[in-house]
Amino acid sequence: MYKLLDYDITEYKQLENTLNELSKQGYNPTSLGKISRFEKNDKHYYYHVDLLIKKATTPKRKALHDFINDYEKQMFDYYGKIGKFIIFTTDNKRALPKERQKAIDEYLSTRKISATTYFVLVLFFAFFVAQLVLQKNQVQEFLTNGSILIHYLPLILFATILVRCLYKIVLACQKNFNKLIKKFFYVMSVLTCLVAIFGCILDISERKDTPLNKNILTLEAFDKETNKKEYPQYKQTKSILVETSSYFEKNNQGDLMYSKDYHFKSNEKTNTFFKRYLDTYNDVPVIKIDKNTYLFKLDTSYDTLLYKKGNHFYFVSANFSLKNHYQTIIKFYR
Repeated sequence: MYKLLDYDITEYKQLENTLNELSKQGYNPTSLGKISRFEKNDKHYYYHVDLLIKKATTPKRKALHDFINDYEKQMFDYYGKIGKFIIFTTDNKRALPKERQKAIDEYLSTRKISATTYFVLVLFFAFFVAQLVLQKNQVQEFLTNGSILIHYLPLILFATILVRCLYKIVLACQKNFNKLIKKFFYVMSVLTCLVAIFGCILDISERKDTPLNKNILTLEAFDKETNKKEYPQYKQTKSILVETSSYFEKNNQGDLMYSKDYHFKSNEKTNTFFKRYLDTYNDVPVIKIDKNTYLFKLDTSYDTLLYKKGNHFYFVSANFSLKNHYQTIIKFYR
């Protein structure tokens, strides 16, 4: 059988008790790790768990070798290790050597300070990440429900890390509700994984290619040669916030254009994201036709148009000037 042995170093006694209880039932580990394999062999061992506490200047391999030798001199048999946990067995129940118990207690007394410091640092960093995630984001972050989940995933991830840090502090303080926080951490971890997986699946499934129709702006609207045979489809996305249609076309003369139609659920959302879109072009030349129509000079000509109408706003960009074509675009979308 397999068993999860996910213990913090402050829970070394709990790990020891778990191994001893299973050994009483005849189950002993054949491989040790966070997930350990146990086999029933009807042998009863007495397990003893210690922590490998070494000086920073001492090589880990040498420290472990010397550590095991010291125990074997006192008639303890080395069984294996899980991280900092070093596991020994004896044929009878014995306590850890007194000097080892003292060293463990001194080491664990520093855990409360380090865990609290770590919690404060993570809290500060989580606040910084939250500011980035919750800032005035562009509509491109919300094109699908999957992209919305992925956008907010860092908040869930850091909430999970904070719960883990809190769990460490509670363990260091030896409070009785650490099991509840540990279970909550596991729930948060599973939730984080599900959001990540479900977000990716949704993002892929909510993007689709659709055959062209008369509502899609093409080069033909500008009296230029069209190339619909090579570009017969436009892309559609849909979320709880916005529905989007986008199309790219290039003809044999080298003319190309890219258009996007953002259809929001309300005028309020349309106005909000239209303004955010405008703000991204603050540092480029602009011609304001009216409060809903703007031409931008992104290259050598005014080649980009932003136009708002009702719950829609439209983005059109080309490699030719739209200064003489913006009325054509407005008429098309009206």
